[in-house]
Amino acid sequence: MNTIVKYNNQFNQIALRNFSSQELDLLISIASKVKEKGIEIIEVSFLELKKYINLKKKHSNIEFMKSIINVNKKLLALNFTFVEGNVVEQFTLFKKFKVDGDNKILYVSVNEDFFFLLNQLTSNFTRFELKEFVTLKSSYTKEFYRRMKQFRKTGFWRCGIEEFRNLLDIPEKYRIIDIDKFVLKPIQKELGEKYELNITKKYGFSGGRGRSRVTGFEFKFSTEKKVDIVTVTEEEDNNNPIPLSKPRKPKKKEETRVVSERKSRIIEAVPKQEKEKTLREKIWDKINENTETIENLEAIYTGLKDKIQFRKLTEKYPQKIEKIKNMNMQLKAIYNIDENDFTQEIIELAEELLGSKAQKK
Repeated sequence: MNTIVKYNNQFNQIALRNFSSQELDLLISIASKVKEKGIEIIEVSFLELKKYINLKKKHSNIEFMKSIINVNKKLLALNFTFVEGNVVEQFTLFKKFKVDGDNKILYVSVNEDFFFLLNQLTSNFTRFELKEFVTLKSSYTKEFYRRMKQFRKTGFWRCGIEEFRNLLDIPEKYRIIDIDKFVLKPIQKELGEKYELNITKKYGFSGGRGRSRVTGFEFKFSTEKKVDIVTVTEEEDNNNPIPLSKPRKPKKKEETRVVSERKSRIIEAVPKQEKEKTLREKIWDKINENTETIENLEAIYTGLKDKIQFRKLTEKYPQKIEKIKNMNMQLKAIYNIDENDFTQEIIELAEELLGSKAQKK
């Protein structure tokens, strides 16, 4: 049975800086081992890790140890941070990370402050097959793949250019032509056919009469459905010469698979100047943005509310969440009104909620 990786969507908001393709494989493999294990210390043999990441090259134990150590070293350099006003909390993903070269074993446990990222995952989680992840060659493809799997049910991900650069750790010096060549092309090559991936550049203006520029991307791909149980009937042994008084029941074995639900291919759109969105479109975008913010805040609050050291950080979260929910209620009410029935008061209220009301001169 293939190993399924599963973690809270908050983990996708963390940019994994300077990780090589193999180091990403190791990190995700380790995450799959500690998943739903609470904060207990888990033992993973070097042999098991090598099998997980499909390591074919011959590595000495010292070389492999260095690779494992580098994973945690780079995680430590990330400084996982929660900020609330003037309160800043930084901590690491793994509380224990001990590499035993003599016995070829890794001992690892999750920091209790990050318990919610890898435990009690009932909603707002990302799921994918470890086997497929490790077969991807480009580190950019791996990082895109993780985000794509977050939106596996909708088959759509929209991302601003700066957010995209940050999440995939794209060098600042890369121009759009470089992103096309070194980032998007490998992604399309490795995932395009299987997931019917379509990448569309979004254009906008920076002001004045300047030329339009790329402001972000829209990714469309086949959605995913889970087939929980696939029943496979094994053939009877026809070589048995002794007749049975009762026919034997076919043996069954169960396995879990994740399969893609095919969609008709979407032909990549030719880049064009993006039209100004209507008020209803802006309202819909804001509703979706608020919904995602609510889910993220609720996930953080659930994971940290019982931690004394985070009490000051999280005590305002319920109020924030309620405020955004109230805003969404008003936006949804406006969205459901026929556009022909919009009054000036409704338009002004919508613009105020969107935070885009112009200053009167």
